[in-house]
Amino acid sequence: MSPSRTKGFTLIELMVAMAIGALLVLAAMILYVPVSRSLVDQGIVGQQTLSEAVNYDFDVMNTANAGYGIANPQLNTDAVLVTGTGPGSNTTVLIPSKGSAQGNGIFWDWSIPAGGAPTGCAGLQVIKGANSNAGNERLVYYEEVPGGMCTATALNTASNWDVETVLPSVAQSSLAPITVTDAQDCDLRGSQIVGNPVLHPLVTLQLPIPKTLTGGFFAHQADQVPVDVCLHNLP
Repeated sequence: MSPSRTKGFTLIELMVAMAIGALLVLAAMILYVPVSRSLVDQGIVGQQTLSEAVNYDFDVMNTANAGYGIANPQLNTDAVLVTGTGPGSNTTVLIPSKGSAQGNGIFWDWSIPAGGAPTGCAGLQVIKGANSNAGNERLVYYEEVPGGMCTATALNTASNWDVETVLPSVAQSSLAPITVTDAQDCDLRGSQIVGNPVLHPLVTLQLPIPKTLTGGFFAHQADQVPVDVCLHNLP
């Protein structure tokens, strides 16, 4: 083969290689945007999932304290369902015996050491946001101020509470935020008593999820997720 023909083949091979390389670069550039967005979305989803997990654990651990250490704890006294916009503006919702009721907040108390009057109280409520988020909802946790009162009459006194936002404003949902159902077989150990299980009130919270992703593969709408809490200390 002559040197000129060898040189021609080498030039053609070089051009083909450059064309293939250009296609690979172009393909990489085309894939970069969706892949990088996917990685960012996954990171946000991971952060949101962790936030929600902490939030759920927080709610479950604290709400389940209702009636702890109280002598003869009672539903509607040591766990009170309310509807409204917060302490001072709430209305108590009566939970019927062996029935259910719905509201947007629940307040509870406990006693440490056991056997005495209430020594602590807290509340959890889904209320409207403020300012530009007035059409949305947020989940707030109430704890008594130092020297506050945990009696039934103080549960709705605004000055008795410090407010801590658990989840910021998210879009509204048509689902009822909180449902309390009396006389439920919700305790694992109590349910194992054959023929006569131990019954307790069951709280179902429809907890809001923040709408963090509005586009991309992981885009989703704001929603609510149910979380059940068995009030083991209440009959």
